[in-house]
Parts: sequence; C-alpha cells; structure tokens
Amino acid sequence: MQELLDELSRVLGRGVSVDDVAGRVVAHSAQTDDVDQARVRAILTRRVPADVAAWQEQLGIATATGPVRVPENAALGLQQRVGFPLRHNGVLVGYLWVLGDVPGLDLDERLAVLAAQVPAGERTPVRVVVALEPRVVRTVPAADAVPDLPGYVGVSDPHPPDRTGAAYQQALAAAELARLDPVLPDRVRWSELGAYRLLLGAAPDEVLAGLSEVLLRTLEVYLDCGCEVRAAAERLHLHRTSLYYRLGRIAELTGRDLADGGARLELHLALKLVRLARRP
Repeated sequence: MQELLDELSRVLGRGVSVDDVAGRVVAHSAQTDDVDQARVRAILTRRVPADVAAWQEQLGIATATGPVRVPENAALGLQQRVGFPLRHNGVLVGYLWVLGDVPGLDLDERLAVLAAQVPAGERTPVRVVVALEPRVVRTVPAADAVPDLPGYVGVSDPHPPDRTGAAYQQALAAAELARLDPVLPDRVRWSELGAYRLLLGAAPDEVLAGLSEVLLRTLEVYLDCGCEVRAAAERLHLHRTSLYYRLGRIAELTGRDLADGGARLELHLALKLVRLARRP
C-alpha cells in the first residue's frame, strides 16, 4: 500500500492518505507542502480527530458512492480535500484522501487495489469527550474512565468507531448545554440531557421503549392532567390504586422518576412527538 500511495502522490503532486472506517490512519504519503493541521493531528495520533470526522460525515462521505469534495474549514485547520470511498467486495472499508483538488484522472483501478489492502479494524465502541474552553476533543474506549478535563465538558453515548462524528456532535451539544443551563452539571453525558436530546433529534421511541399501549395511554393521560392522580384516574376509569401500580411500572420500565420535573417533560415531549409522527 505504501508504494502505491507514494506513486499516487507523485502523479497527483498532492499529499494522500488512507483511513479505515473506524477513523484510524492506515497509511500516508511522505508529507508535502500542502499538508494541513487536521492531517498532522491525524498522523500524530493515528486517528482522525472526532471534530474532523463529524465535518466529513456532514458532507456525506460515509454514504457516498463517488468522490466527495470537502471545502476548507479554517476552524478545524482543514484545507480543501477530496475523499474517495474505498470498497472491497461491495463493503466500505475506508477512504482515500487527497489534499487540494484532483485533476481528471481515472483512479478506479488504484482505488480497488487500495481497498483490498485496508486491514479489518477493531469494532470496540468509543466515546467522544469535548471540553469547551479551551476546546479539547478526546476519543476513548467506551469502557475507559472519562478524561478529567477542565470547564464545561460533554460526553457522548458509546458509538461504533466508524461513528465518531455522530458521537462528537452529542458530546459538543452536551458541553454547550452544560454552559447554557445552570441546572445541568459542568460535566454532563448525552444520556443525562433529558428533553434536550429530543429537541436535538433523538428518537422518542427510545425514551418510551418497553411501554405497552395501555401504559402509554396511562402515562399520556397522567401527564396531560398535570400529574393529578384523581383527575387521571377518573379519565381512565381506574381506581387510584390501579393507577399507582401502572405508574410504578412505567417508572420501572423507562428508568425515569415520575416525581422529577425534567423526567416528566422528557416523557411528555416524547409522547407528543410519537403522536405527531403518525400524521399522514
């Protein structure tokens, strides 16, 4: 692979590199004058930084069937580049990156050879941790302790290593909300954001998973009634003892404390989003 990359770099007059789908730097050509700080960070750590991976994912590299032109992003220290998906036997295994623009060359044969040489990467889940001031981004195995970073810090849910971009977006949102909402701790996990997760696009079905139609109806009526047990029991035609039993089951299945205002808001919003999604 190294010889092919060096040859390709000479032909194109550009720095080139190959990353696997987990974001690990597999190989790179000898550095040229056009190398940028984003690529330097990746080479030094042997992994594509999570913020760079997020930017590339937003531009569709993970689902592309052909070259993707990535514009300059000064905030990330990233110059213009072109990404070529590498597929072996129809399976995405990595990406060839060319710094700058690419002249009109037929690279299909070289891409096929490169794809066949990309090693299968490990699939250990990872978390991304983001601190805001100063901006620090860390990618760590999900089972490891969260790094002790200063200031407002956000921590993502565990993600497959090829989804560090999505994990970065979770961690960044958590850190920003920790700074904005005084109720939240300075260090907060995505899973602890409650209703904010739904407002940021998380699936409401995940919040309500495990609840039967009967329990969903019970929960919605209870919340619609302002958590007044008497009013909810009357609307549901239940004895209050039966309602308390159902509410206990709901709390057990969702892992939410129904006495907590934030949990109530999250559940109520999830119910309404599910109902909204049923519109024709």
